Amino acid sequence: MSTNISIKSRVRTNEQPGFHLYDDCLDEFGAGDGAPEPPVYVRLDGVSVQLETLNSGGASVTVAMPRELARELGLLPSEDGLPPILDN
Repeated sequence: MSTNISIKSRVRTNEQPGFHLYDDCLDEFGAGDGAPEPPVYVRLDGVSVQLETLNSGGASVTVAMPRELARELGLLPSEDGLPPILDN
């Protein structure tokens, strides 16, 4: 049983990378009044990445993706200049 709640996704094809933007319903448990909003997760399939661990902890991740995918994820405005619409 998955605890993922899909927000938006696209299956990877030979021509395009895929992605899954989702919430994890278990993040809602333990979040009380005044707690910060839970995180949102994104899995990218078929993209190029560079991962560097940091001395201070954690990592720095650089992702190279097609502009079309960045537009679909709402990271860039659409080609017609309109704001992105998040739908599944």
